[in-house]
Amino acid sequence: MSNVLLNVENLNTYYGKSHILQGISFSLSDNDCMAILGRNGAGKTTTLRSLVNLSKPDSGNVIFMDENLKNIKPYYIAEKGMTLVPENRGMFPSLTVEESLSIISQYNSNNLWTLPKIFELFPSLKHRLKNKSNEFSGGEQQMLAISRALLTNPKLLLLDEPTQGLAPNIVNELFKALSSLLKSGLSIIIVEQNIKMALNLANKVSVIGKGKTKWTGSKSKFQNNTGVQKEWLGI
Repeated sequence: MSNVLLNVENLNTYYGKSHILQGISFSLSDNDCMAILGRNGAGKTTTLRSLVNLSKPDSGNVIFMDENLKNIKPYYIAEKGMTLVPENRGMFPSLTVEESLSIISQYNSNNLWTLPKIFELFPSLKHRLKNKSNEFSGGEQQMLAISRALLTNPKLLLLDEPTQGLAPNIVNELFKALSSLLKSGLSIIIVEQNIKMALNLANKVSVIGKGKTKWTGSKSKFQNNTGVQKEWLGI
């Protein structure tokens, strides 16, 4: 049985006086892929941000690789091996692809992910090294954002709506790349409105509704649970 990589215990997060997360709990093992599903406004993005302390939880615990991340700076969490690719992709418009990747790769000490390996995963980036990210399509920006995250050598990759606004052919390309990452042993948590795509990747599912964990289990059990699908996802 795989070792537990991440254990999330009763997270509560506020934005001002608004109680956004009201008891989020789930666990993830090595080599797992979890799809976090829920309607718009359910708290999915806040959950990912809370895992890396970009939105600091008011209570609860995030245990990653046996370490409690409470009060830990986001950059240290990335160094430890949990990296977020945000919904807005976090681009630096004034930098070229080469500059964006080099900033990260110069601090990459263990060579698990190198620029040649990145270009093997996303060949189109190799031919756009001198282009600035604001000249890119949404799909190319997403590939660059994922590439930057991989250069931190994560053990767990958090993806917030990676296919949002992308053409179907780019979605297929991203799906193949993410499938390859999972086969390599990387663990992934994905928040995604494209439920079909998310379930094709995931082996576990956590459903969030109104800031609370409503259901967590295997993909097969989720697919057989029409009650949860209808009540919390409207499908």
